[in-house]
Amino acid sequence: MATVDASPIVYELTTELRALQQAPQVEAVFSELVEDTFVVWVGIREDNAIARKMAYYLEDLMSVKFPDVIFDFHVIALPEDKNTRDYVTNAQVVFQRSA
Repeated sequence: MATVDASPIVYELTTELRALQQAPQVEAVFSELVEDTFVVWVGIREDNAIARKMAYYLEDLMSVKFPDVIFDFHVIALPEDKNTRDYVTNAQVVFQRSA
């Protein structure tokens, strides 16, 4: 497996993730490149099956489009008093809905 170059590929991957903004249940998306793995956290306000399926479907599509990248998606059903940042440390914000 090839090593992922952090510069242009991260921009492309982040752009692809913005598709999740279309789902109103998605509160925020964070991402981080850790060695050869692109880790993604998707915060949803409730455990919504449609938003969850959309996130994992996007992971499948991105795996085909970017075969040299290992993806690790995490969908987090957020309790009322929490936000996605509470579960993520060093990742970058892809998008976050305002409160």
